[in-house]
Amino acid sequence: MSFLLNKKNEHETACEEAIRAGKSREAIFHAAKAAEFAYALAEQAGGSLQPRYIEEAEGWLEIAEKIKQAPLKGGAAGDGKGAKASAQKAEEGDVAADSWLITVKPKVSFDDIAGMLDAKESIHDMVILPLKDPEKARALKLKPGGGVLLYGPPGTGKTLLGKAVAHELDAAFFYASGAQLRSKWHGESEQRLRALLQAAKSQPVAVLFLDEVDGLLPKRGGNSVVDNRIVAQFLAEVGGFEESDNVLLILGATNNPWDIDEAVFRTGRFDEKIHVGLPDDPARQGILRMHLESLPLQEGFDFAKWADRLTGYTGSDIVGIVNDAKRAALRRSVTGNTDPQVTEADLEQAFKTIPSSVTPAMLRRYQEFGKQRFG
Repeated sequence: MSFLLNKKNEHETACEEAIRAGKSREAIFHAAKAAEFAYALAEQAGGSLQPRYIEEAEGWLEIAEKIKQAPLKGGAAGDGKGAKASAQKAEEGDVAADSWLITVKPKVSFDDIAGMLDAKESIHDMVILPLKDPEKARALKLKPGGGVLLYGPPGTGKTLLGKAVAHELDAAFFYASGAQLRSKWHGESEQRLRALLQAAKSQPVAVLFLDEVDGLLPKRGGNSVVDNRIVAQFLAEVGGFEESDNVLLILGATNNPWDIDEAVFRTGRFDEKIHVGLPDDPARQGILRMHLESLPLQEGFDFAKWADRLTGYTGSDIVGIVNDAKRAALRRSVTGNTDPQVTEADLEQAFKTIPSSVTPAMLRRYQEFGKQRFG
């Protein structure tokens, strides 16, 4: 496998050199060979690496096709205006760093999020309090900002928490997922990440929410040059942001913390690691009330009973059950020409058909990871 990886890297480099030199035939040849070895690596690697190699292969084939359609014109050394750059622009367009800036401030606040008390308290102490009274923070030699990684099962409200932080602060809010930052074009992923981080760091106060961190910063091991470069870029950019007078909070969210590169957890990157687990009983009641109390509801609806029955369900699972119950109420109202009303029977039917998305085995894995990795 190392032979295939070396050959792929050789042809990638040769293709880039040919593009800079304006040599169309050589660039097409090396792009096709890079794709060939990427496909071979995908076949051998299997598992989670397979799609990544296939994506790289398809990217190189597209570069070859673009050069065929629009041959290079003379030497293009150093100007970056060869067929590869043209192909990138035609396929994806120029990605401006500000495209990740959320201009409309999120409306959700901490008070709107049921449960998650530990996560909210940690972020409140780490970021919000130092910003609300900077003089007292400076007296204690505390600087706001830093990195917080939220990890846990899908559907537990990690992204919602990031939006609430932006709401609580008078801050620029940037959002990007691993899928948005990754590109099939060689070197583009690192450029996107650098542009995003530089834009966030240029603001007086900014919150950068990185979703799907495991997809952006996977473990390095030599199997993917792209992964190695992206992680190295992140470590280089984030390792020095504390030297600026500007305040940057990096919030990361992941469902798969065990897939993240170990260096990302070190001091200066994600200093705080917070496990966002399943909602407790008060939180489940809060979610139910948030989504049901304002509706035409069966008299005497027992929120406490349903909060207990929904033990083991994520917040998104509970919302899914509520929405299914509302659809049942609408169907009954329309077909029977009656006033709409959500009943406990509607929830009962939804409860029978929608299982929890989280298994005990999944929960144990998160708990064991937290103990082994963070103590």
